[in-house]
Amino acid sequence: MPRVNRTIVLSLLVISSSVFLLFQLYYYRKYVGKAGPHILSRTGHLTSSDVQWQTVKKFLALAQRFRLPMFLADTAALGLLSQDALRQRDRQVREPHCSFLCTDRPITSFAVYANLWKYDPGFLLAAEQKGFELLQLRGEDPRLASLDTLSGEEIPLHFLLRLNGHVIQVVFLYERSGNYLWHGALRLRAHADRSFAPFKMLDYGRHAGVYDRYRPQLVLTVLDGLDVQVPHNISRFLSEQRHARFLECRYRDAHNFLQQLFPDDSSAAAVDFRRKAKSLLHVAARTLALLDIPFWLSSGTCLGWFRQCGIISYSRDVDVGIFIRDFRWDIVAAFRNAGLSLKHKFGKVEDSLELSFVSDDVKLDIFFFYEDGDIVWNGGTQAKSGKKFKYVFPRFSLCWAELLELKVRVPCETLDYVTANYGASWSVPVKSWDWKSSPSNVQENGAWPPAEWAGLIQVY
Repeated sequence: MPRVNRTIVLSLLVISSSVFLLFQLYYYRKYVGKAGPHILSRTGHLTSSDVQWQTVKKFLALAQRFRLPMFLADTAALGLLSQDALRQRDRQVREPHCSFLCTDRPITSFAVYANLWKYDPGFLLAAEQKGFELLQLRGEDPRLASLDTLSGEEIPLHFLLRLNGHVIQVVFLYERSGNYLWHGALRLRAHADRSFAPFKMLDYGRHAGVYDRYRPQLVLTVLDGLDVQVPHNISRFLSEQRHARFLECRYRDAHNFLQQLFPDDSSAAAVDFRRKAKSLLHVAARTLALLDIPFWLSSGTCLGWFRQCGIISYSRDVDVGIFIRDFRWDIVAAFRNAGLSLKHKFGKVEDSLELSFVSDDVKLDIFFFYEDGDIVWNGGTQAKSGKKFKYVFPRFSLCWAELLELKVRVPCETLDYVTANYGASWSVPVKSWDWKSSPSNVQENGAWPPAEWAGLIQVY
């Protein structure tokens, strides 16, 4: 058997090893040479996850260069974050991996604190130079609107930046006088490219939204090898995002109502009442927030917001609604601690509960609402007779609004709510009002047994 030449064998091994190393170098430079995670398909091409990661990386580099005060607001990405991930936020992921930013969605959302960023047109120019296609969406500035001024000045509301089919949405958050953050709805102009992005999949823009001003507090973390700011309390932020829908006051209609049809009372007594009502509503909001009890504007207070963007001066009280499921037994003590006196307590938790407090000669009526199939209702009680009444409303959801420089909830279906209570002529002021017969939705509901009056009809 012929002997194998060791030199030839060694040479062949060196050559084959060199070829393999050259192939590895080519493969690395072509597919894996860039920093960051890469998830390759069987064909060796970049996947949609890779495209998403590379697009976010380029955007974050631009944002850092132009000092955009922003944070990750993408609901899918934030939903993937766990508390364990936050605790290990400084740990770099070394293996090819994309756990949080690669959501398999064609959009990644960020939010920008508009008041902290001086608008720099160079940002958009630089984005175009990096290959991004841009769509700017602007709208009227609601902070300049009032009953006296109907400004049409526009501000940036949303930026959409598209690269390789992936879209970055930038949502602008503005500070409002009610001590909250606001973003506008996304509305396309007639000439806008409706194929630019999958608009129905956007997390933000279907309607205006609001967030507490001092939340979300942000933390800087490392996600998939990239420095990103995220809300400190992610679950709280996501909860706010789900319930963020905001209804703007109808300033133009209110302006016409007050300036042309029914001028508001400017007497000293009316001005004094509106001042007291504002103070009482703020106290009520703070007290219920401490108890974590959501409430909304109801009855005449809701009508005042909807019709004239203010308080009805002749109503002489403040009305709020609370679902009975949110009732807490310490609510009376909390209002007393806030300086209010209990005026009356009618009904019971199981049926027609109603509380009324007073402060500085202005009454706060709290109506508790009961859910019953397709309707909700609240009760009323006549103290001298024990008669019960029922006020029926169609079911509604809750939205945020602003009244008297306070972020408050109102029924999203406000027109239906107001019409149920005040009828089709709700836009015409009625100063002579009987709570037992005037509402369109009132029904007699029996009477409390006299033997139970002591516990169910309490007047102070």
